[in-house]
Amino acid sequence: MPVITLQLGQCGNQLGCSFFSTLANELSANDYGYDAVNEYYRAGPDTPNTYTARSVLIDMEPKVVAGARASAAASGSWWRYPSNGYLVMQSGSGNNWAQGFHGYGPRVHDAALELVRREVEAADSLTGFLLLQSMAGGTGAGLGTYVAQALRDDYHSAFITNCCVWPYESGEVIVQPYNTLFTLSHLSDLSDGIVLLENEALHRTCAKLMNIARPSFSDMNGIAARALVSVLLPSQPRGPYAGGSFTSTAGAAGAGAGPGQGAGMAPLSRGSPGGGPGAGAGAGVQLPALRRANSSGARMGSGGGGGGAAPGAPASAPASAPSCPPSTTPLSDLVSSLCCHPAYRMLTLRAIPQLPPASIDFTTFTWPAILKRLRQMLVTGSALEEGMDWSVTPHSTPGPAAAAAAAGCLAGGGAAAAATAAGAGASGGVPRVNRAVANWLVLRGQGAGEVDVGDFADPALTASWAVDPLSVSYSGAKFGRCLMSASLLSNDRRCVGPIQRMQEHAYGMLASRAFVHQYETYGMSVSDFQACFARIEDIAQRYARL
Repeated sequence: MPVITLQLGQCGNQLGCSFFSTLANELSANDYGYDAVNEYYRAGPDTPNTYTARSVLIDMEPKVVAGARASAAASGSWWRYPSNGYLVMQSGSGNNWAQGFHGYGPRVHDAALELVRREVEAADSLTGFLLLQSMAGGTGAGLGTYVAQALRDDYHSAFITNCCVWPYESGEVIVQPYNTLFTLSHLSDLSDGIVLLENEALHRTCAKLMNIARPSFSDMNGIAARALVSVLLPSQPRGPYAGGSFTSTAGAAGAGAGPGQGAGMAPLSRGSPGGGPGAGAGAGVQLPALRRANSSGARMGSGGGGGGAAPGAPASAPASAPSCPPSTTPLSDLVSSLCCHPAYRMLTLRAIPQLPPASIDFTTFTWPAILKRLRQMLVTGSALEEGMDWSVTPHSTPGPAAAAAAAGCLAGGGAAAAATAAGAGASGGVPRVNRAVANWLVLRGQGAGEVDVGDFADPALTASWAVDPLSVSYSGAKFGRCLMSASLLSNDRRCVGPIQRMQEHAYGMLASRAFVHQYETYGMSVSDFQACFARIEDIAQRYARL
C-alpha cells in the first residue's frame, strides 16, 4: 500500500533525496516484489520510461528543492520527482518556529494540501505519510509541524510517521532549543511514531566507522537514509516472536507459492503489457520485480530487439530472488507494533554493520558477532556500535546516584532527574540499563531466517507491562552489499538524555527572555513556552520510569 513522503525544509529535502536514491538502489539490486516498488514510486505519464517518487517537496526557499530535483534527474536512475509536486517561496523562515507554524503555515495550507491530494489520488490505496524534517530550524520544524497537523485533520485514519533530525548539541541555530521542543511537544500529540535521528550520532558514525575525515551533511544523510531503508524494505515475520506466536519459517516462505513465484509476490499479470494500472507508463524500467511480473517472460516495454533499460537499472534478475512477505506495508506494521501506547511515540533506529564501502568485500560477516553488538547497543542505549560499556548487562543494578535520580524522577523531579536516572550514575555508579516499550528486529542476508535471536527477548530489556515486546522479521536479500546486516527500531528511553540537555538550554534562555520577542511577533507568549516545557517534562519522565 502506497506511502506519501513529505520532504520539509532544507534538511528534509536533502534527506529525502538520499532516501529515495538509496531505496531505488536496493530495489534495483533485489526483487522485493512489485508492491514494494509501488509503495514509494508510481508509474506516471509526466516522466516517460521512469517511475515517479510518491513525494511532496516543500521549502520556503527554492534552492534546496531545485537541487534535490536536479540531483534525481541527473542521477541516471529510473526514478524522478513529480514535475509539479513541490511548493517553494522566495524567503525562508528565519530559523523561527513561530514564523513557520503561525506565519507561513496558514498561507501555504491550501497549496500544500492540494499537492498531497494529487499524490493520494494517484494511489490505489493509502497507508500513510512519512514526514522528513529537521527540528532546529523554522521551515522543517515550524511549517513541518503545521503540515503534520493539517494532515491529521484531513486524513484521520492514515498513519503519520515523522522522521526528525535532532540537532547538534553544540548548536547549529541559536534558538534551536526553542524550535526543537516546540516541534517535539506538538508532534507527540499528532504523530503515530517519531523516529529521532541524532546529528551527533550520525557525525560520529561517519568519522569513526566510515573513516570520513570531514563528514558533510551529504555523508550524514546517506547514513540516515540507509538506516531508514533497512527497516522500510519488505521483510517477512519469523520465529516465535512474530506476534507472540510461533510461525514456521519454511511454511510462511512457501505457503501458496507456485513455481517461480514467492509468497506474497505480486500477481504475474501486474506490470506486464495490459496488466493493470500503470502497466505501460513505466515501459523500459527493468527492475527485477517488474521483469518477473511479466507473465510472458519478455522484458517490460521491450520490442523485438529487447528494448532499452533505464540507466542504472540492472541488466538481469538476481540468481536467487528472496521471497517477499504477504504484506508489504512495513511502515504501518512498525508503527502499529512499536507505538501501541499513545504516551510512548519516540523511536530510536540502530543499524549495523556500518562499514566503508571499500572494506565490505574484505569483511567476514557472522550473525553471532553482529547480533552481540546490536544487543549491547540496546542494553546500553548507545546509538553507535563503538565505545559501548560491555560491563553493563540487562540485569545490572543502578548505583546509588542513579537510583537516587530515579527516585527524584518518580517524585516529580523534572527532566533533569529523568535524564540522570536514564544515564550513568555519578561517582562510579553503575549505569542504568536501557529499557524499551517494544523492539522490532530486522535481519537481512544469508541465513536471516534461521539465526537465533533469543537474547533480544530477555524480559529485563522491556517494560513489565509491554504487550508485544519483540517482533522479528527477515529477508534473504543482501542489503548494501553486506552479506549480513541487522537493524533495530526501538521505542526506548534513549530519548531522555537529549531531551533533558535541550531543555536545560531552553530553560536558561527563557529565564532571561532571550529571543522571545521573535516568537511574540507571531502571536506566541511566555505561557506557550511554559506549556511546551511542561509537556516535554511529562515525556521525559514517562520514559525514565520504564
